[in-house]
Amino acid sequence: MTDDRYFEPQSFVRTLAKGYMSVILLIVGFVPASVIAYLYLFQDSTLRFEHHGFHEFAIAVALLQSGFIAYVTYRCYLRTKEPFLCWLTLGFLAFTVIYAFHGVFTRISHEHLMLFVLYGPASRLVMAACFLAGLVAHGWKNERAPQARGRRFWMIWFGALMVVSVLVALLALSNWAEPSRWVMELLAMCIMVSCASIIVARRIRSPLMTIYALSLVYFAQSSFAFMLAPAWSHMWWLSHAIFAFGFMALSYGVIVGFLTTGSFSRVYSQAELIEQLRAEKARADNALLKFQDANEELKVVAATDPLTGCANRRGLEARGRAEVARSKRGGAPLSFVTVDIDYFKQINDRHGHAVGDEVLMAFVDLARKALRPSDLLGRLGGEEFALLLPDTPLEGAVVVAERLRELTESESFSVSGTHIRLTVSLGVAQYSADGDSYESLMEAADRRMYRAKEAGRNRVIAQ
Repeated sequence: MTDDRYFEPQSFVRTLAKGYMSVILLIVGFVPASVIAYLYLFQDSTLRFEHHGFHEFAIAVALLQSGFIAYVTYRCYLRTKEPFLCWLTLGFLAFTVIYAFHGVFTRISHEHLMLFVLYGPASRLVMAACFLAGLVAHGWKNERAPQARGRRFWMIWFGALMVVSVLVALLALSNWAEPSRWVMELLAMCIMVSCASIIVARRIRSPLMTIYALSLVYFAQSSFAFMLAPAWSHMWWLSHAIFAFGFMALSYGVIVGFLTTGSFSRVYSQAELIEQLRAEKARADNALLKFQDANEELKVVAATDPLTGCANRRGLEARGRAEVARSKRGGAPLSFVTVDIDYFKQINDRHGHAVGDEVLMAFVDLARKALRPSDLLGRLGGEEFALLLPDTPLEGAVVVAERLRELTESESFSVSGTHIRLTVSLGVAQYSADGDSYESLMEAADRRMYRAKEAGRNRVIAQ
């Protein structure tokens, strides 16, 4: 029989690979710094490239791009209702509205230089502040708002941005224009660095958040270059280019989120998908060697719940014991989740058991959408279910449980002409931390599920 450990990369090689990946990210992230240093040390600072038409064209392209990405981010926000995406949308909107005046005043840059220049740092500062607010909101326990912000909210923010634009104009015409430019660029740079540091410190390892952190580092270096650059100098144009590269990377991340889950935090990386494929291949090989002489069809029938089509208690227990044994051998993480539909008896009493059975089948179909191919959904009995999550640590299991809770809460189940809404209470347990046997893990998850019900239902408890 094939040993799972054969497929596991050696710890030294994994550590070396992760270190190499981190170095590559650092190099890519700070390439602009080397170009900035080169221009500052070796180029003639008096050289200028003043071309109003080209600048207006570049600004128009940037505004079209930022406006489009703001709209796409807004659509992602409507889908997931994550506060983080709300603030990200506001950041893009702020940049679009305020930066537009930078392009409008291009032709009067000789007469009113500060009126032309000051809208650049102002747009970056307001955008940075919105990004920081989004990161503070990211990862809240109840991150999903009950409903998306309405039109009034966005109109108020648009009006506030127009007020900021007027204040920037007044500041540009005052004696504080020149120092305010430095202050705004410095604040924008510090906020962007703080945002990237928050991502690193909180170990937010979503692939899209990595792109986000890289973009923030580019934005910070762009602000630094703007502080060194007089208008129309080569350093000034380089600052625009650095910001544009960061913005394109961030917009790519937004598009990936829009085309997949609509979220920045629930997108699997290529490495995670390959790991899942590897784990599935190992399990398939083991199953082929171990059960090649067995009647697979009879075993499937014996392990399947006849009503819902998911695993029954026997099937869940057999797979659970096998996964516990695999974790003991190879040290792979393993998590259990128990799920109970809240107030299900009321559905049976009010609508009848036939409708209750249809609700159970619809819930199983919905629950499968929250799971990976390697996960297992089983029915323990009545309205109580369990999730078996191989190769998943506690943090990942909580994400899956929250995703299932949110999907259930937001779904309106149409059964026999009746619309029924459900909530679920979930308890999470992890192999080793909560026990090293199938029974102990199920008991730990079950206890936490009942605690979730006692605490008011419609929640996940993992401790």
